Amino acid sequence: MTEQYQVDGQAVLAWLRSRAKSGGQLRLDSREIAPGDIFIALKGAKSDAVAFAPVAAARGAAGMLHEMGAALLPDTLPSLAVDSLRERLGFIASGFYHDPSSRMMGIAVTGTNGKTSTSHWIARLLSALGHPCAAIGTIGCFLGSEKIPSPALTTPDAASAQRLFNDLVSRGATAFAIEASSIGLEQGRLSGTAIHTAIFTNLTRDHLDYHGSMENYEAAKAILFDWPRLKCAVINVDDPAGRRFAAKTLGRGVRTIACTVQDAEAPQGAELMSARNIRAASDGMHFDVLWQGATYSVQSRVVGLFNVSNLLGVAAAAISLGMPGRRVFEALAGLEPPAGRMQTVSVEGAPLCLVDYSHTPDALEKAIAAVRPIARARKGRIWTVFGAGGDRDKGKRPIMGEIAARDSDEVVVTSDNPRSEDPAVIADEVAEGARRHRPVEVILDRREAIIAAVCRADEADVVLVAGKGHEDYQEIQGVKHHFDDVEVIREAFIERKTGGSR
Repeated sequence: MTEQYQVDGQAVLAWLRSRAKSGGQLRLDSREIAPGDIFIALKGAKSDAVAFAPVAAARGAAGMLHEMGAALLPDTLPSLAVDSLRERLGFIASGFYHDPSSRMMGIAVTGTNGKTSTSHWIARLLSALGHPCAAIGTIGCFLGSEKIPSPALTTPDAASAQRLFNDLVSRGATAFAIEASSIGLEQGRLSGTAIHTAIFTNLTRDHLDYHGSMENYEAAKAILFDWPRLKCAVINVDDPAGRRFAAKTLGRGVRTIACTVQDAEAPQGAELMSARNIRAASDGMHFDVLWQGATYSVQSRVVGLFNVSNLLGVAAAAISLGMPGRRVFEALAGLEPPAGRMQTVSVEGAPLCLVDYSHTPDALEKAIAAVRPIARARKGRIWTVFGAGGDRDKGKRPIMGEIAARDSDEVVVTSDNPRSEDPAVIADEVAEGARRHRPVEVILDRREAIIAAVCRADEADVVLVAGKGHEDYQEIQGVKHHFDDVEVIREAFIERKTGGSR
């Protein structure tokens, strides 16, 4: 039966604690319910999750929270109707788990590109400095080398996020760095989360299929910089959106650290962290950091100017939490790319290969630019193998094709995750942009495309395999088939060595 509507947060928490069994969790997916859990039934655009109450009950749910006005099945579960449940869920879940995020130092990273690298580097750096820090985002949740069970979303849903924070506290984490996607922010997935430092990396075209316009996309990112009780904002002011976000945080009286790799000036009232004398070396990017009147030399192991910008964000975030500057800048030298982020795959006698998640025009352009000095030093050519995802922003496809053809020496257009679309149609739309510069080859089978490029390339060349990065699947018509770019590259190395040709 449904009990009376409750609008008071403490009353909702009291009801939850009276119903949930020892160890019971809050869960949105009825299929994940374990005995003693509480089922959270949210109303979606096409259906209401209360329809899955019988599934939750059969799996042992102790109760259910649902939206007001939901059409309930009679006597399915003890349930409580909560007004504005979706908007309040993060705060309810945080209270249920005793505000776990407030027991850690919280860092949230937003931006079109660089969220995963930045969050993982923060986690590694803080952990190296004696503060166990978890990284949460696109490639999962990690605490040290341990992968922690978490939802397969860049930003977990509100209940899962608080459950995860609670788990991390129990595992000894004292900090977390979480990717805050625009969609996650707009949907309130981080509501109820205590965030000390917010980081902005950049804003370029992506997710327009969801947001509709760049203005809406930026507005979603801006939510993070209006966060309650935010202590510090670390902002890339080389990006115009970053300068607008800095004005917002400075206007709120929030400490603001402006980061630049382009000699930009700090907005009035902000602290400036600047990278100078940037050069691409054979082992990574070398640069000097100017911070509070001192200069620190950094010899990093990462590739690309965009990653220098990301490293500044990492350093500034650590400093905002009270870490000593000198130790922070020394620790930058030990950071390596996460899986699928300009990840090097190499073997003697074959071209150097890099796997990157770049799936937006800006990210692809920056990835190829990062490869250029490496190819130049090797006296080789740049090969780019990539496609575009299905059921996503179609407008970026010809733009990415044009960038690849303009900036690479050889281009192979292939499939990414076609999802419900025809991969040939997607490839044609990508190739249409590329052919504004010159002819390109289309090989729809991604495995065949990667092997062809690796086998045809000279030993001095560099092959960039872009778009999927860390993903170990290819999604076709709703089915995820195992596929790993790194595995296929290693397969190509063997075929190349044994005389295979394409």
